[in-house]
Amino acid sequence: MIVIVFAGCSKNWLKPEPLSVFTPENTFVDKAGLESVLLACRRNLGVEYYGSKAHIGTAEYTLSDISVFGGPSDSHDLTTQMLPNYTVYARVDASDGYWAIFWKDIKDANTVVSHIDDVKWTSDAEKNAILAEGFFHRSYRYYRLANQYGDIPFILDESITPKLDFYSYTRESIIKKLIKDMEFSVQWLPENILPGMVSRAAGQHLLTKLYLQAREFDKAIEAASWVIEKSGHSLMRNRFGKYAGEVKYDVMWDLHQKENKSSAENKEALLVVQDKFGMQGNFSGGTSRMRDWVPAWWWTPVLDPNGKKGVTDGKEGRPQIDSIGRGIGHVRSDNYFNYTIWSDPNDLRHSDVNWFSKDEFYYNLPSSPYYRKPFDEKAIGLDSIRCWYPFPYNKVYVFDEERSVPNIDGGHSDWYVFRLAETYLLRAEAYYWKNNLQKAADDINEVRRRAHANDVKAEEIDLEYIFAERARELFCEEPRKTELVRASYIMAKLNREGYTLENMSKKSWFYDMVMKHNNFYANRIMYGSQRYIMEPYHVYWPIPQSSIDANTQGFINQNEGYPASRPNVAPLDYN
Repeated sequence: MIVIVFAGCSKNWLKPEPLSVFTPENTFVDKAGLESVLLACRRNLGVEYYGSKAHIGTAEYTLSDISVFGGPSDSHDLTTQMLPNYTVYARVDASDGYWAIFWKDIKDANTVVSHIDDVKWTSDAEKNAILAEGFFHRSYRYYRLANQYGDIPFILDESITPKLDFYSYTRESIIKKLIKDMEFSVQWLPENILPGMVSRAAGQHLLTKLYLQAREFDKAIEAASWVIEKSGHSLMRNRFGKYAGEVKYDVMWDLHQKENKSSAENKEALLVVQDKFGMQGNFSGGTSRMRDWVPAWWWTPVLDPNGKKGVTDGKEGRPQIDSIGRGIGHVRSDNYFNYTIWSDPNDLRHSDVNWFSKDEFYYNLPSSPYYRKPFDEKAIGLDSIRCWYPFPYNKVYVFDEERSVPNIDGGHSDWYVFRLAETYLLRAEAYYWKNNLQKAADDINEVRRRAHANDVKAEEIDLEYIFAERARELFCEEPRKTELVRASYIMAKLNREGYTLENMSKKSWFYDMVMKHNNFYANRIMYGSQRYIMEPYHVYWPIPQSSIDANTQGFINQNEGYPASRPNVAPLDYN
C-alpha cells in the first residue's frame, strides 16, 4: 500500500524504493483547489472500466465463480501465476493494478480531508459537502481493497514526505471507521447532482454495503430503503431514451445504451462515470469492453480449401467487427453463467435483443465450405475456450465514434458504478441475513419483474440465489469478487455453515462458490500448457512483495498461502 511506492501507474511504482508523494502547494487553500482533487477522484472511479486499464477491472470476474481469463497468455494456474513478486501482464491486471490505482485515489481523498480546515469557508454546509465527498471516495476504495486483499494498511491523513512505517490493520476495524465517515457523509452529500457527481443516494448505497459487512443488517435495510423510497430514484420499467421508438428493443436494451446512462430520463442511475466522445478529460480509447468481453470469434479456423484460416480476411469480416467488435476473449464466462442461471425463458436480460448466443456466430468467408453456416465446434478446434461463447450484447456493444471502422474495441461511453437494481438486491440480502425470506423475495422480484422474469418464491431464497440474481442483473457492472468476499466475510464472522474468519484462507464461501459453479477451476481444465487452478487461499490476492520490502520501518503482512520470508504478526485495530 505504501502510498509512496504507488503514487504512479507506470512500472516504476513496482520498484521497492520510496518515492516522494504529492506535496501540496497553494492549490489546496480554497474551495476550487479541493474541488479539483474531487474531480480527479470522480474521473478515477472509471479507471478500471476504460482504455488499457480496463483489463484491471476484468479480474473481478475472471477470478470469481462466473468467469476465467480466456487468453492463452493470461493467468490460469493461480498457484504459479498469482504470486507476490510475479509481475507478468495478467498478474498485474489481477492484483498489482488495483493496488496501484486505489492507493493513488486514497492519497487524493486524504488530500481533501487533510486540507479541509485550511480553506476559509462561507458556511459549515459548504465545508461539510466537500468533506463528505472526500470521505466517500476514500471509503469506496478502502471497501474494495479490504475485500480484495483482507487486512491492509490504513492511512487517513495526507503523506507529504516518504513513509516507510506502515502496518496492517484488521478489516473489521477499517470497516467500522468507514461507517462512521459515511454516516457523516450521507448527511451532507447533495441530493440533486449533475451527471458524474456523487449524490446522497450513492453515499447511502455504499453505506448499505458497509453496514452489511459489519453485520448491522437493520441499518443496511434503513440505508437501502432511503435510496429506494426517498431519493427520487426508481427502476426504469418503461422504454426510454434514444431507442425508445424502435420496437425491436426493450427496456433492458435502453438501460445500457451509452446515450441513456446519464440521461435525465434515467432515474435508476445512482453513480455514473462520465466518458463521452469529444468530452474534455475522457479516457483514451474509451471502454475497450468489446475487446475484453467478446469472444475471439475472428480466430476461428474455417478449414478453407484455399488455405485461409480466419473469417475476417479482407472486407468480409467488416460487418461482424462493426457489430460485435474484434474481441480477444479476455473474460471467458463459464457454463454456470452462460447456461445454468438462465432457466426463465421470459427474462429480457437473456432475450435475443440483449444476449448474443453461440448459434448466432456464422461463417462469412465465401470460399469456405462453412459459408453462411453456424460455427461448428469441430471446426473451431482447440481454442473454443476463447473463440465461442455467448455474452450480454446490450452491455458489451459500444459504437466507436472516435476511430474509423472497423469498430474493434468499442468506443466512449458513460459507465454505471451504482444503480438502483443493486440497491434492491443489497436490501434483499440484508433481509436474508435476518431470515426474512419473504421480504428478500419481494425485493428480488422487483428487479425480476422489470426484466419480465417470473417471481421467485420465498422458500427458494438463499445467499447463492441472491448472487445468481446479481449475476443476471449486474454482470459486467458489479465488482464480483469484492461482493463475493464481502458475503464470505459475513458468513465467517457469523460462523455459518462451518466457516470461520480464522480459517478463511482454507475454507470460505467464496471458494466453495467457485468450485461449485466455475467448471474451469473446478475441473482444472487444461488450456495450452496450463490448467485452470485456484486454491482456497486465493480468496485474498497477494500483497505485492515490492510494497512489503520497501516498508522497512513497519510491518505489512502477506496473505496466508503465498510465499513469505517472515511470519505475520497480529494486525492492528483502528480505534
